[in-house]
Amino acid sequence: MSNSVKPSRSFQNAVGAPTKPVKLPRVPIQPASPAAQVTDAYAVFKLCISRANNLLKIHEAAHGKNQARPEAYLADAHRAAIVLAISALDAYVRTCCLERILNFLYDQHNELPPLLASEIKRLIKDDHLLEAARKHDLSARVEKAFRQEFQRKSFQGVKNITDCLQIAGFKDVFHEVAVSVSINEDNLKFELTRFTERRHAIAHQGDYDLSQNPPIESGIRKKDAQDCIKLVNRIAAAIHALSKAAV
Repeated sequence: MSNSVKPSRSFQNAVGAPTKPVKLPRVPIQPASPAAQVTDAYAVFKLCISRANNLLKIHEAAHGKNQARPEAYLADAHRAAIVLAISALDAYVRTCCLERILNFLYDQHNELPPLLASEIKRLIKDDHLLEAARKHDLSARVEKAFRQEFQRKSFQGVKNITDCLQIAGFKDVFHEVAVSVSINEDNLKFELTRFTERRHAIAHQGDYDLSQNPPIESGIRKKDAQDCIKLVNRIAAAIHALSKAAV
């Protein structure tokens, strides 16, 4: 006789049945080079941010309609939601940056942004540039170099996101986002910094103040997770709209 416990119907309804693998849309960069393709950055974001939203559903399903105070351990779902929300923005910026770099590479009608040209020269040395010109595979070499470089980088926090997207053609991405959605730029940066630092505290310290003895746990509310998800949704949507408007 099996001792396994089946999840409740409310839990299944909230989380949903196991889904089939999702095939991301592929976006051709230029007809002249049909082999050059890149995953749609905003599609990546929507898949990743859904993980954070799932954690809110899991908390609600586990707590149910009981009006009593939920068990303290359920708050970890909200902590995990913040971690996944910031990670979703990280994944989006990483993929968006590469997407824009490849678009610039295959658009022969416009000059490369100065920072992008400098970064290409840094990543691909003169002897490799000569070999790329001889073999006509510069774009493939640049894409490979950036993919390897991005594996070593973090795309979390105001400075990292700004620096990365400057290479990809945004002069000051948070200023542009703030203007596009009519919000205060300083507040936008402050809120993203607050949630990014909270993500780091959760991921690296278990959300405890380790300077205390014994360590003191930081409190968290459902609204904290909701506000974080809302913020990163707003930032990613604005960057996506600005990217599309520039095409």
